[in-house]
Amino acid sequence: MNRLTATMIAMTAMMSCGSAAALAQVPPAAASDTQQADQNAAPAAPLWLMTCSNQLQPEQLLCEVSQSIVMRQGNQSQRVATASFTRVAGKPETAAAFTLPYGVSLTDPVKILIDEKRVGSLTWQSCDAGGCYADAKVDAQWLKALRGGKTMTTALKSRDGRDLAFSFQLNGISKAEAMLP
Repeated sequence: MNRLTATMIAMTAMMSCGSAAALAQVPPAAASDTQQADQNAAPAAPLWLMTCSNQLQPEQLLCEVSQSIVMRQGNQSQRVATASFTRVAGKPETAAAFTLPYGVSLTDPVKILIDEKRVGSLTWQSCDAGGCYADAKVDAQWLKALRGGKTMTTALKSRDGRDLAFSFQLNGISKAEAMLP
């Protein structure tokens, strides 16, 4: 799936939820041999952000890499969906946590696809003012696909049964995930 298709999936999903447009974070295009990148341009923001904290449990460092899909309407921006992967320092287990918008069917599972191949599913946990939350343990197959993939898609249903999909670009995920302690 190319970047345009991923963005269109996100836009279609948001339109079906009643929003005007959604823009997924899209990685900057690589400079070709005939086109040099402008050296005076500011560096592009990373697609995957990393944070670490021991605020909740001072004896454990919890690190997370995450990416959000942001909807822009005029001067307003709103996060539509977020994919996060967490790991406690010194432990091999990785967990996935996704925040998805209201209007989703909580009776249907969220399927995770990487490059259109299913690698896992999420279990709904709760909903609040920030959206609806689903999570899962990430197994070795999912991690391997994540590291080598181009696009991760969440496939789910809306309350009225329509198919929804939110796509996250995996450019840079291997580097970010490798930095998790």
